[in-house]
Amino acid sequence: MKWEERLREWISSHVLWFGYGAVALLGLFLRWSYLPHLAADLEFMNSSWFNAIKQGGMAAVLDPELQYTYSPLHLYLWTLAAGLLGSLDTPMALKLISLGFDALLVCACTVLLRLLLPKEKKAFYGFIGFALLWLSPILLWNSAAWGQTDAYFALFSVLAVVLLLKDRPEWSLIALGVALSWKLQAIFLLPLFGIAYFCGKKKFSLLWFLTVPGILILSGVPMMLVGESPLFALQIYLGQTGMYSEITYNCPNLYAVMGEAIQNKQAVLGMFSRTGIVLAVSALGLMAVWLIGQKAEVSGANAVLLGAWCVLCCVFFLPRMHERYGVVGELLLLCWAVSVNRPRAYLYVLLELLATLSAYSQYLFRYPFFSLQTGGVLMLVVLCLLSWETIKAFQPKTAPAAI
Repeated sequence: MKWEERLREWISSHVLWFGYGAVALLGLFLRWSYLPHLAADLEFMNSSWFNAIKQGGMAAVLDPELQYTYSPLHLYLWTLAAGLLGSLDTPMALKLISLGFDALLVCACTVLLRLLLPKEKKAFYGFIGFALLWLSPILLWNSAAWGQTDAYFALFSVLAVVLLLKDRPEWSLIALGVALSWKLQAIFLLPLFGIAYFCGKKKFSLLWFLTVPGILILSGVPMMLVGESPLFALQIYLGQTGMYSEITYNCPNLYAVMGEAIQNKQAVLGMFSRTGIVLAVSALGLMAVWLIGQKAEVSGANAVLLGAWCVLCCVFFLPRMHERYGVVGELLLLCWAVSVNRPRAYLYVLLELLATLSAYSQYLFRYPFFSLQTGGVLMLVVLCLLSWETIKAFQPKTAPAAI
């Protein structure tokens, strides 16, 4: 029948939009299913801070007994949310905020992916990327199950990469400064921008790097209204660096690989911590020297790959890492894999995903997929493969021999 023929043609021509709708609904359903889960961080830290804001305003959370350790941007957002969502159950309100940023983060990653894809592949592979991102177990567990705030800084970190690819390095550094003002872990992406200063398409002044710490400091100035120092944001981060004593916090990295070789003695932990810092700086420095020396161009998919490598390199070698700290690198790696569409790229994503999810499962559900040491070995394999992939991607193209 004619009406059925027209309906079939209409559905065929709009099938990707139906796919987007189905994936969006499925992702929402999965997020809803994890909302009842209550993690310790949310129950004993974030919820107590949010409740203090609801009862006594922003100043109340600064009571020393509450041991507030997050950036001031969290306080401003939660103060606003306390007025809008104060009638909701506290864990639910905090999770809804995280889920809002989670959705914006997926949108930013989708925009990044569409920048990387050629015109003829934007439609289908853009949809594939959206599906993998929106249904990513890491994002599901981080925001919906855990109620963590990593999507806050990850959103602006990805936007910084988007702006860098659009040849707007000044605005990209501003976005990175906002990301750093949310969480200290945004600093892991800074080496990408340092290399882009020498190897990027568009040249820009070195002074623009001052905007990164500048925005961080400015974010703490409003704390003067509640009697705090204008350097409140900086003081919070300095406090975080000295707050943790364990060499790894459920992170599948170098120290997990070492297993029983690391004794719980301060002297031994100090030696290994300093060794890890040196290894991280050396790896990043060697990559930077090689890229700058051969006048490589940091752009397109190669820039995204380099960004993922920088983040995952920092998380693997640096001490006192948590399992959540590599989220930006994981998202950039997924975007790169979809853009190049090679089986080995998806293999890297899968290996990294297994290692991270096992650590997440240990914290959230007390049942890892395998030992943390096994996860660390997987991450070592991924980092080695990504190092080879990055070097190969920036390898100078040899001109064909003259006939």
